Order: sequence, then C-alpha cells, then structure tokens
Amino acid sequence: MGYFEDAKALVDDAAERLVELRKAYDDSLHEKALKSRLLIEIKNITENLRSALDFVAHGLVEKYGRSTRDRRDIYFPYARPDQTQAEFQRSGRIEKCIPGISSSRPDIVATLESYQHYARPDNRWLPLFMELNNENKHQRLTPQTREEARELTLESDGSSLSLGPGGSISLGPGARIDVGDMIIPGGQYIAGDSPAKFVGSGRQTVTIWVSFRFESNGELVMPFLSNAVDSIRRIVDELANV
Repeated sequence: MGYFEDAKALVDDAAERLVELRKAYDDSLHEKALKSRLLIEIKNITENLRSALDFVAHGLVEKYGRSTRDRRDIYFPYARPDQTQAEFQRSGRIEKCIPGISSSRPDIVATLESYQHYARPDNRWLPLFMELNNENKHQRLTPQTREEARELTLESDGSSLSLGPGGSISLGPGARIDVGDMIIPGGQYIAGDSPAKFVGSGRQTVTIWVSFRFESNGELVMPFLSNAVDSIRRIVDELANV
C-alpha cells in the first residue's frame, strides 16, 4: 500500500473507533469522569488521524517533492493559532515539511494554505487538533473536564413541556401553566436544577446530560473528534487526487 492508501485506512479505522467510542461515551452518562479505556481510545483516534495527515505529506513528497535524508522531518504543515497568513508564509513551513513542493506544484501549496485556520473560520480545528497531539507526546492521556447540563420534562395526559439544557421559565405571581391535568402555579422559577411545584396529576423528569471537554483547548470531545474525522477524510481524498 502507498502512503495515500495508508492514510485512508487510518481515517477509516478512526471513524470505526469513533462509533464505538460514542456508544461507550453515552454509557458513561452518569459517570463522574471518563474511564481510562475511553481516554485510551480518544488518544488512539487522535494519533491515527494525525498519522493519516503525515502520511499524506509523505505521499506528496514521494510524488512531487525531492528526496531528503531524514524522512522524520516530513510532516503535514499547519499554522499555529497565533500565526497570521503572512507569518506562516514567511516561515516557509510548507516547503520545510514537504521539500520540493513549492517549485514542482505551487497549486498544491495553495491547497495546503486553504486548510489553514486563517483561510476560513471553520478551519480553526486544525491547529487545535495538531497541538492536542503534540501535547499527547508528553503525557499518557489527555485530561478532560466534566460538564453537566440538566433537562427538565413535565408530562401529563398526553401533553408535555420540555426545558432543554440551560432553559428556564420564570412565572410571576398569579400566572400559571397547564400541561394536561398538571397545573403549575406562578411565583416560581423552573429549570433543570429547579424542578416545578405543581398540583394535579403528572410527572416530571430531570435528565442529566454529561459532556467532556479537552482540558487543553476547551473543545467538546465528541463533536471535536467527529469534525476531525470528517475534515481529515476530506483532506486525504483531495490531496490523493491532485
């Protein structure tokens, strides 16, 4: 298999691991912290995706670059979050990471620049992802912080009222809400962490949704990984066909 085929295989593997991770992640809904096996899976997914990008860089060198003594110096080029377009271009980072590409395929250089964070807001994931991996080289697992949100649902006689995470209702004196046979009198604040006082028949349920963020960049774990898989797949497919 060539470098681009290897890159595609790694992205496919990361996508399959992400499906299993999502199931295990949902199972840990009420856990106080992610279990070690989930942290290991997160680390495996991010490392495979990073390797896929670096394989693309090796594939570009093989097809359009020039030989270099130490292939360990070949990486997928990215601009740091604090770098402007002008600073990144002056650094010559693309040529350093993929020797010979600037003269042989300037159009590919332009494509690589289009993936950088300064090209469009949606690309801010790239430096965050790459630096997350850089940090992982020096620590066993990626720390996460736990974030909890509460959803409140009131149900009665076929009717329901739901307040999603962060949602609330403030009822003034004399006001009321009818939900089926449930009467919610005024003079109270209702939210996921402040269930309603009501009369009549019905029930209310508080669902606790737990999410985790990467401690280093503040990104929600599952959406960030899902976006990384989709974005890196697109990059691999585009550069494999240039």
